[in-house]
Amino acid sequence: MTRQIDYVRIKREVREYFRYVMLSHKWEDNEPLFQQVIHIAVYDLEESSTHDKLQTFCKIVRDAGFNWAWSDTCCIDKSDHFVLQEALVAMFKWYQGSAMMIVFLRGVRSPSQRGALVKSVWNTRGWTLQEYIASEVIHFYTEDWTLYLDLQLPNHKESPEVIAEMEQAIGMSAQQLMALRPGLSSIREKLRLASTRQTTLVEDTAYSLLGIFSVTGMSPIYGEREGALGRLLEHVLTGSGDVSILAW
Repeated sequence: MTRQIDYVRIKREVREYFRYVMLSHKWEDNEPLFQQVIHIAVYDLEESSTHDKLQTFCKIVRDAGFNWAWSDTCCIDKSDHFVLQEALVAMFKWYQGSAMMIVFLRGVRSPSQRGALVKSVWNTRGWTLQEYIASEVIHFYTEDWTLYLDLQLPNHKESPEVIAEMEQAIGMSAQQLMALRPGLSSIREKLRLASTRQTTLVEDTAYSLLGIFSVTGMSPIYGEREGALGRLLEHVLTGSGDVSILAW
């Protein structure tokens, strides 16, 4: 007797099992790296504020019923050039495909007050811009890991309070922000948004835009400094043919 294989159920079960949650935060000193966690359980890392950040993030993900947690500090082998290149290009899609993104707001304490998100250091960083745009479901946490504004919603990105603060921080309406898609549309607007953000390394101003512009043929070269933005603009100009972007 031949049993019929239920491929629909298999796909559903696999998809459910492999749902993942990603962390969005500002990098700090002494972040746990790939080489540190590959041979040790996250919960066995020595005590520090950054290790506690990773451990608490993983606990929240686990308690929410997910099996997989991802942090850019330790889930990318940055010593491998090819792995790093793939990650920089794919980062937007990874956040876009996540079941949820958890934002850690260092410097924002509970009880949190409206306006703290606007002023948070998280809202000044280059990488966090694409993470916010890409992610569909977001939960914001203060630095003591309580929900921002005590929001008891399944998706903080739909909260009127959060929407108002992000509109103020980014300088555009939620509708305009939601309309931004990966690729070569709204080029000047994307460049304008990036110019209001900060990155620790000069090159990351350009590299943090690779996913937003869907640029796949640009290898990261740390040490090139402002040359990275020049190469990015060259790729965007070649792909779009829009010379007006040079006046952004």
